[in-house]
Amino acid sequence: MLSVIIPTYNAATTIADQLDALSQQAFAGPWEIVVGDNGSTDGTLDVVRRYQQTMPHLKVVDASARRGAAHARTVACAQAQGDALLFCDADDVVAPGWLAAMATALEKYDLVCGRREMAQLNDRNEFSAALTSIEGTGLIYHPFRPFGSASNLAVKRVHHEAVGGFDGQFLALQDIDYCWRIQALGVTLHEVNDAVVNFRFRSDVRSNFRRLKKFGYYSARLYRKHWAYGFPKGMLFKCFLALPLVPVKFVVRVRDRPSLFLWFLNLGWALGYWHSWLDMAKEAVVAQLSRGKADPELSVS
Repeated sequence: MLSVIIPTYNAATTIADQLDALSQQAFAGPWEIVVGDNGSTDGTLDVVRRYQQTMPHLKVVDASARRGAAHARTVACAQAQGDALLFCDADDVVAPGWLAAMATALEKYDLVCGRREMAQLNDRNEFSAALTSIEGTGLIYHPFRPFGSASNLAVKRVHHEAVGGFDGQFLALQDIDYCWRIQALGVTLHEVNDAVVNFRFRSDVRSNFRRLKKFGYYSARLYRKHWAYGFPKGMLFKCFLALPLVPVKFVVRVRDRPSLFLWFLNLGWALGYWHSWLDMAKEAVVAQLSRGKADPELSVS
């Protein structure tokens, strides 16, 4: 059985599009949809309940105890019945054949990601290319390990349980952390070109800037966490020194509005990255002081 997992928070204006697309999937095997609601207040649950009247395999679970899509996905997975878990988002739209393509891929592989199309749900404008380059469209290669987006990802349940699900401490990039931890088990991530999700961009400059700032913040924490999984310390320090300088490098390439927009997004990422390192340094100092208080022998007399 397959379980399609959708985390949601205040998605009343978009989730109907996703549920419509899922209702039209041609797949003969048993499957279900589990919506993990992260505390919506905008009528999202009313929309989902309306669809439950015609989609008996659709259920919704309360995932509001902790903020974030990572928690919502993990709670939904715990209530799912499938031996394979397929992830998509409430503001995107799966393409025809998505479910069947994922099911076929999971017969051969244990961890797969699909392809993301940007054209259908987004206006073509001068900023589209910049957003596409930031988001990526499918399997994304990183010097440490490749990863895929949780907006189009699938895994055998046994591996999900082996890593304990998504890390709720990550309010962004939890899908990268998830993919990396599963690959640390010896599982290979494969791309499925026929499994397509139509991805929706954020609608304005400010929300995209905040999104990239959050990406930068959790990038530092992601790299620090994965020391334990073999992330090279040399690569970490190279990232620490080089990546935040990307806006400086990009500023000389600013020639028009699209390149200025891309520079602005990279600036947001860098600010988030440095903010994260400062927070982690403060946390380390507090932890050291706490240990000193707990153990008088560690305190300076």
